[in-house]
Amino acid sequence: MNIQKFTQKSMEAIEDAQKLAVDYGNQEITQEHLLLALMQQDGGLIPMLFQKMEIDVNYFTNDATMMVQNLPKVSGNGQNYVGKGLNDVLIHAEDEAKKMGDDYVSVEHIFLSMIRYPDRTIEAKFKEFGITRDRFLQALSTVRGNQKVTTDNP
Repeated sequence: MNIQKFTQKSMEAIEDAQKLAVDYGNQEITQEHLLLALMQQDGGLIPMLFQKMEIDVNYFTNDATMMVQNLPKVSGNGQNYVGKGLNDVLIHAEDEAKKMGDDYVSVEHIFLSMIRYPDRTIEAKFKEFGITRDRFLQALSTVRGNQKVTTDNP
């Protein structure tokens, strides 16, 4: 995974996921942390796409918060680490960017990768809200059109 190929918003989401893990006392940084970070981004693309898919952003974000709250907690000064599920999502996000002809990995690529490689709780949540790859791509096309991600700050 080439972190230099991630957009500023993607890097911000990853950093926010790490901060959420620390704030909630979780040693492992998981897909749930990243999902919540994506949902909480100011002016973020993912919440905008949820609106396009007619999904209640606040309700989904509250559910994502509850998922993070239910993760195992540790006390003390344990070192945080990226879990396998999150690592898989980040690695495959690069593949999503390449498929779309983009030079950089943006938040939509991360979310598409999460749809393709979800952990069990996220998979169940996506099913509950009817979030599918096709539905997400349809919403994305209304916002993005044929534009490509060619810089780290699109």
